[in-house]
Amino acid sequence: MAIDNGIAIDCSALQTAGGIKQICLRSFASADAVSFNNDAGKHDVTKIVDTGGSTATWKLFEFKNETADLTVNATKENGSTVFECGLTFMIPQINNVKMHELQAMLNTCMMAIVVTSNDEKLVLGLSEKYANSVTAPEKNQTFLNLASMEGGTGAAYSDQNGLTISLMARQFELPRQYDPASGAGLVVNTSTLTATTT
Repeated sequence: MAIDNGIAIDCSALQTAGGIKQICLRSFASADAVSFNNDAGKHDVTKIVDTGGSTATWKLFEFKNETADLTVNATKENGSTVFECGLTFMIPQINNVKMHELQAMLNTCMMAIVVTSNDEKLVLGLSEKYANSVTAPEKNQTFLNLASMEGGTGAAYSDQNGLTISLMARQFELPRQYDPASGAGLVVNTSTLTATTT
């Protein structure tokens, strides 16, 4: 791959906002179907669908405003570049329902779509480079998984009550933009806490 364009910084780029608007998570399933686009100027995921289906179902994880953060740290060794993509967010008020959903994260291989405040849709945990199998993405091993949870009830009435969740994907390319080749793309339903991709 050769450098084919420069990078422009214009007024709109200088006016962008930080932060994350939405976090959609799902577990890898056997025989999920995914497609990538590596054309000039592209670094996209163009399809994420369930086994034998035309869409994939995601779960929407809401969080306390201005606590979600995506970090990308790259290191290069012996010619291979590794990207550690970290996703953190704070879930306020510890209760049994939230604990149940967080418990399910402990032993699952996940992928995420992170919608930034600028409406960029970045896919984490789904990497084409060095994938063990392109036709069976659940064998990818660059998946997103739980790195840590931290928090508690606090002691004083004014203390923060909640947990900060940290997820990490160790992948071999930068996060890709979700840009579907067809269909409605990412459709989020906040009332049911679900989303779909095509």
